[in-house]
Amino acid sequence: MDRTVPRYYHVEVESSPARVGPMQRIVAAHLRYWGLAKLVPSATQGVGLLLEAAVSAVPAERVELETWWTGQHLITAVSHPDASEGGHLKGAHPHFQQIATLSDGWGSCTTNSRNIVWFSLRKSDNDREVLAAKQPEPWSSEALSVPRTPATHGSAAREPVSAEAAAGRAS
Repeated sequence: MDRTVPRYYHVEVESSPARVGPMQRIVAAHLRYWGLAKLVPSATQGVGLLLEAAVSAVPAERVELETWWTGQHLITAVSHPDASEGGHLKGAHPHFQQIATLSDGWGSCTTNSRNIVWFSLRKSDNDREVLAAKQPEPWSSEALSVPRTPATHGSAAREPVSAEAAAGRAS
């Protein structure tokens, strides 16, 4: 997969502690498919924290999980119906401190009566992954030799000429 092409994944699931692990595995599979295997540990931990926070805020509701890859940043957001009148504050859930620690950036907002919490991870330049395994060059003993064919009558192949014969022709 070309890691510079933007990608997007969206799913809506029941808000349940039992859904946290499977959703982490699904996000991990998408990231590996997108060629972002080095982001899997941090991203799946962040997804788990966001889903656990959503489950504790609104049990028995549906939550939405969205993941975007921009070519440089992975942005993951979880949204759920807003149970409070004033919306979520950034420090309202203990998991938010952990999300802030593992991510490059994070935030929360309330829109259309839904609470959204997101985090982003940046792929650093030195996190390059091999796109495809290269086939090694064959050893000289393994290389096939070019078949030699004998010269046929009328072909351009000539008999080797000795230095004496060449000198005799020149005179």
